[in-house]
Amino acid sequence: MSDAHDANAEKERVRELVRGADVPFWKLVGITADEESAEVGHVRLHLPMRPELGTRFPDVMHGGAISTLIDAAAATCSSTLQREGDEWSGLVTTDLNVSYLNAAQSDLVAEARAVRGGRTIAFIQVEVHDAAGKHVATGRVTYLILRPR
Repeated sequence: MSDAHDANAEKERVRELVRGADVPFWKLVGITADEESAEVGHVRLHLPMRPELGTRFPDVMHGGAISTLIDAAAATCSSTLQREGDEWSGLVTTDLNVSYLNAAQSDLVAEARAVRGGRTIAFIQVEVHDAAGKHVATGRVTYLILRPR
């Protein structure tokens, strides 16, 4: 097999992992994944601004919605670390830290990058920006990788 074929196969494998990370709760809040930009250790997720996600000020997104986006992006990023033939039974958030930097008043993009991934733990950094590129929040998330017994 050629290197180009291997790279294309790997890209498609990662897209499948991102596609498989879609959960019903995401649909409820409106989170979507950008499959095309996904790579091993890097994903991008989107959350549109809606009044239902607002605080008592409907034009300001609730911190819980932003935290949910960070957790979803980090979990999806963690899933891309699963190698071909490596069997996982799931992921569990063990630590989630969010620093809110600015009010979110438009659609959001979360970009997650793996800081380190091991056999049992993944450390993920997530940056959240609004539609104008303003840095809204930063998250650091640790996941426990579950394996079949």
